[in-house]
Amino acid sequence: MAIYRYFYKPDLFLTIIANPKWPEILHSLFPGQTATDCLDIVSWVFEQKKKALLKLIDNGFFGTTIAHIHTIEFQKRGLPHIHLLIFLYSQDRIRDPHYINSMISAQLPSPQLQPLLYAKVTKYMIHGLCGADNPQAKCMVNGKCSKHFPKKYRERTDWAKDSYPLYARPDNGLVFECNGARFTNQYVVSYCSQLLLFFDCHFNVEISAGLGTVKYLSKYIYKGPDRATIEISGRMQDKIRLIWMVTLLVQQKLTGRSLNSIYMESHQQSNVFLSIFPINTMSTSMHTRLSMKC
Repeated sequence: MAIYRYFYKPDLFLTIIANPKWPEILHSLFPGQTATDCLDIVSWVFEQKKKALLKLIDNGFFGTTIAHIHTIEFQKRGLPHIHLLIFLYSQDRIRDPHYINSMISAQLPSPQLQPLLYAKVTKYMIHGLCGADNPQAKCMVNGKCSKHFPKKYRERTDWAKDSYPLYARPDNGLVFECNGARFTNQYVVSYCSQLLLFFDCHFNVEISAGLGTVKYLSKYIYKGPDRATIEISGRMQDKIRLIWMVTLLVQQKLTGRSLNSIYMESHQQSNVFLSIFPINTMSTSMHTRLSMKC
């Protein structure tokens, strides 16, 4: 809370998931290999993408940035993803729905006018079918989607009290069909078109509209890793296979940490980066970094 007391509330919340089919990864694999066979390459490429993103942010893509905090986690299949909070100077803070619409969209683009963007949105930014249409979806909790999909149709973007903005989701007849399911603007995850096209992966951009989001975002950033108790039983061959799978998963975590070693540096712009790591690196999948301008 000391961070929020000093910088006030964060203005933007970004979630980016590594794409195992990035050209930089595929070009580094031998024939027959997949991204899961070379987790060090995945971590290295993701680190370069992260640096490119932070450079864009520090150079004023969203406005003058005074600080940002990010956490890198690893999915069950080993892909890294980042949660990033961005704090902007007061004069650059987002207060106008028109400015939101110029930066963020939660709609399907026209497949005729924007075919490339349409392909990226339908590939990366569609929430899976849930609710009454699929009550067994993983996002369902007590009969409701934990992410509140499908969203209601809205003709315009409005501010919500102590929450994310209510993005425009017009009922304009655009439909994306996949495996027999039909997806409209109600299922689109909010995105920034320029960043989605540039990074070619799942790239969720949310605006923190009120102080009520501070607690949620803080818990999301510092929630910690999943924990499990593992018991090895069966034949020796099964034990070896299990140990190899566990070691493979840990390999990417340690590779990611080796690319983000603990350091504090001063640059020409007086940027200070502070990395905080858990003591037991084998038992967690998360680290947090605070970057601020002094």
